[in-house]
Amino acid sequence: MTCRIEICGGIASGKTTLANLLASLNIKPILENFQINPFWKAFYADPIGTAFETEITFLLQHYHQIKLAGKSESKIVSDFAMYLDLAYAHVTLQEDKRETFLSVYREVEKELGVPALLIHLKCDPETELKRIRERGRDVENLITIEYLQQINTQLEKILIEKANPHKLFVINSGLLDFAHDEDVKQSVLNKINTSFSLELPRHTKTCV
Repeated sequence: MTCRIEICGGIASGKTTLANLLASLNIKPILENFQINPFWKAFYADPIGTAFETEITFLLQHYHQIKLAGKSESKIVSDFAMYLDLAYAHVTLQEDKRETFLSVYREVEKELGVPALLIHLKCDPETELKRIRERGRDVENLITIEYLQQINTQLEKILIEKANPHKLFVINSGLLDFAHDEDVKQSVLNKINTSFSLELPRHTKTCV
């Protein structure tokens, strides 16, 4: 049985950084390899024309990664989350395409179940955009602050509607610098370790 943590948050909110930090708690990081999605670059060039294939591919890629990890690891943390995939779909897809996406999403959700712990990294779009510019990926140059705000707003809405509050751990990653401040990092890790340890015995049905 594999129990998992999923990390959700906007672009450049710190998801990969946090997932890698959790390795110190003997939790295996499962990282999104966005570059193997053949539609990733095309999406930023033509988000309306290529949104459907991009979102479906990311959803199935994430589903497959979690399934594979579940065969060999006891505790995993992913720097992606099913609820975040859902948020992107609501922002980028037209209604007819969204319904098709949701039919696939429901199958994925039914098989994987919900995570033992969901970490939400809240970060303001201004900080996200600053980090995006600093990391210097050419393909991300067209990302706007409006788009970042849309993703954040939709994710918040989904978490309010769907997430179990007892399995949700919120971190303001715009203010808490767990990437560089050692004291902040240790505080965040301690709190997550406590939350994860408390959740597992009471919610064994959330295991993959």
